[in-house]
Formats: sequence, C-alpha cells, structure tokens
Amino acid sequence: MNIKRSILGLFAVLLLFGCQQGAERRTESDASSESSIMLLGVYHFNNPGRDTYNVEIDNYFSDKRQQELEELVSLLEEYNPTKIFVEFTPDRQSQIDSLYQLYLDDKIKLDEIQNGVNEVYQIGFRLGKKSGGIQIKAIDHSGPWLGAYVDFIADTLALDYYQKKLDEEQTRTKEKQRRFSSNTVRENLLYLNEEEQIIENHDYYNNVAINVKDTAKIMFTYQETEQEIDGLPYQMRSYDFNNIGVEMVAEWYKRNLFIYRNIIEDMESNDRVIVIIGSGHVFYLNQLLSNNPKFELINPNEILTKTNK
Repeated sequence: MNIKRSILGLFAVLLLFGCQQGAERRTESDASSESSIMLLGVYHFNNPGRDTYNVEIDNYFSDKRQQELEELVSLLEEYNPTKIFVEFTPDRQSQIDSLYQLYLDDKIKLDEIQNGVNEVYQIGFRLGKKSGGIQIKAIDHSGPWLGAYVDFIADTLALDYYQKKLDEEQTRTKEKQRRFSSNTVRENLLYLNEEEQIIENHDYYNNVAINVKDTAKIMFTYQETEQEIDGLPYQMRSYDFNNIGVEMVAEWYKRNLFIYRNIIEDMESNDRVIVIIGSGHVFYLNQLLSNNPKFELINPNEILTKTNK
C-alpha cells in the first residue's frame, strides 16, 4: 500500500512538473509571437497646408536635409522593422507599390517622384530599401474635417476661450517654425514625440473644440444665404450643429479608429512595424494600440535619442 502511495505521489509530482513546463513553453511562445509597433509622429515635409496649424518647411532636398534624413533612417533601421505603414489611403497602394519597386531597382530617384519630398518617400522608401525591401502599406483613412464649421461658429459667437487657444497655437507655431528651421530632422522628431508635446497637440480636441456649440442657431440662419463655408460642402443635415464641437472630435476619433483597424488588419505575428504618421494622430493611436494586448508599443524616442557612430 505504501509503495502504491509513493508511486501515485511521484506520478502526481511529475504531472505537475510537466504542466508547469508546458505553461512556461506556452508563455514563451505567446511572448515570441507578440508584434511590436513604433508610432513615429512626424510633420509634413511637403507642407500641404492641410493641418489646423501649419509650419513652413525649408527645402528638404538640400544637401544638409538629405544628410540628416540619411542619419535618421540609419537610426530607425536599428529597430529592424519588418513592415512600414504610411499615411496614404489604401486606394493609393498600387501607386506606392509601383513607385517603391522602381526605387528599389534604382530606376527612379526620390526627387523624380511627384511630391517626392513627402515623408512617405523620404523616410518610408529610404528605410524600406535599407531594410531589404520590406513591405510598405498605406493605412490612412479620409474623413470629413469639421474644423471650419467650429471656427466659424466660435468666431461668430466671439468665444473668448477659443480665440485664446488660437492665439496660443499661433505662438506655438512660430516657436515650432524657429525650432524646425534650426534643428535637425532627428531633433525635430524627438521633440514632436515627447509625451508633453503629444498631450499638448491633443489639447485642442480634448479641452477646447469639444466645447463649441451652435447655441444661437447660426448655421440655420447661414443656410438661407450660403451653401458652403470656406469651400466645404454644407453638411448641416448630417451633423448636430448645436454640438458641433463633439461632432468634430467624434469624426477625428472615427478617422483614427479606421487607421487603427487598417493597422491591425495588416499586422502578423512577430511583425516589427514602424508607422510613419502625422503627430496629431499619435495620441489616439497610442491609446488604441496600448489597450490591445497583442501588441508591444515601442517609444520612437528610445531610438531617436541615439546618435550615429
């Protein structure tokens, strides 16, 4: 009887040990399949003027800027990316693929591409080529921008807090102009990807624009004489203008949800992805991706603080 108990006890211990080893193996396997994402917030090198506050950018095809971009890409290469996601909409994927292949085959130079100064080409194409011709995917999503309506209503109602924010942003834009002109591309991206700057960038949506309401029914009156505001089609029937600030922030969040969806659809196990995107998107995308246990978020400033040897 004692012998049987001993054998059963030994079997139980071995079974428990085997289960623990299996659990450890599963944990290791799960960890190894985790994908990592680096959100690289950028400013637009071709200065298209589509943002609420735009900084004028100097010639990024100059020898000085081209050297800085090479140094930047050499640093990003250390992350060993497997894919690069860029701020173009998916309907442009075939165009990206054809231009990228020509660039990989040395049949076209960046300055021969229309708007080739864009960061998609200057960072994305360079990095893709340095990383062995890895895939470049378009993950942006277009959506309505209601900022013109918010500006119009806030201006008509003479909302002091809104005007104060505009004045503050104009001051910040001038400071950025000075900084971006004198600093290197790497230094500018380091600045944009600091947590303080990401939060400050989001403040307009979170604490200012969201409060704007059309309490005087301005848009109903405006509809009688105009069908457009600043060249934008009149959309009153689609939105609650009494809560236009909430509507605007909701549309901005919705656009970032679509971008997030595009990101996760193109992710695979063990991917190491760099997302090159306007810094205004980083706050929401950080939030969405950090809440997804399938991904490890990498702070780009861990790479950007390094210097090339």
